[in-house]
Amino acid sequence: MILVADIGGSHTRLSINDVPDSLEEPIVYDTPADFNDAISTFARAAMDISKGRPITSGVVGIAGTLSADRRVLLRSPHLRGWENRDVAATFGQAIGAPVRFENDVALGALGEATRGAGVGASIIAYVAVGTGVNGARVVDGKIDVTALGFEIGHQRLDIGADAQELEELVSGSALFTKYGRPASEITDPDIWNECADILAIGLYNTILHWSPERIVLGGSLLLGTHGIPVERVNTALQSINTALPALPEIRLAALGDSSVLSGASFFSILNSS
Repeated sequence: MILVADIGGSHTRLSINDVPDSLEEPIVYDTPADFNDAISTFARAAMDISKGRPITSGVVGIAGTLSADRRVLLRSPHLRGWENRDVAATFGQAIGAPVRFENDVALGALGEATRGAGVGASIIAYVAVGTGVNGARVVDGKIDVTALGFEIGHQRLDIGADAQELEELVSGSALFTKYGRPASEITDPDIWNECADILAIGLYNTILHWSPERIVLGGSLLLGTHGIPVERVNTALQSINTALPALPEIRLAALGDSSVLSGASFFSILNSS
């Protein structure tokens, strides 16, 4: 039985992949900022969801940059107290089984590419806009090879010492800093249109670098009740495109909150064969 998890800056989701291609209803809880609290909470949740069944391995998506061997969390802007920890060893000890880590957005991309809105496209770029911003490239059903992972949310959108990153302009944390309230409480269309225009610039840079066949957009700021209007993103992309004869198709993520868990499940199958 495989435990799959999605550890985000705000929430953690755990599920069980006991039957191939099937995930049980996940347990969801607030991600503890304290690393030791996080370990004990994770262990309790794993015990609860396993219901006494033996866990043979785990696949965990986490928000942040991992070491080349995917064992140490090197950088995580929303989980600072977790940085430079051997998460693979510590979480593995907590559940008594080997655990493989991967960036959460990379697993979300894999889930959408193989079981969601990316199905039928050979090269997809998945971009998630939530607490933070990141994206990943999937080619022929596999996460594209990188040295240290994908970090498109940290692309700079200007020059000079004061240049801001995409994530500093368009993310749940950025909006909270600017307006003093959660993104879910923001209803002003002018704010969301501005976010759409800025996101389009980041997407255009990503398209130029990755040359995807399809873009899949996910995350709470795109899939929530209030959020970034995709139609506005499309219009802005068309207006700034001067280099390409055509832009890739854009679709909203189809798996919602389950993108990462689905990708983790598929990742476990890929790496067991």
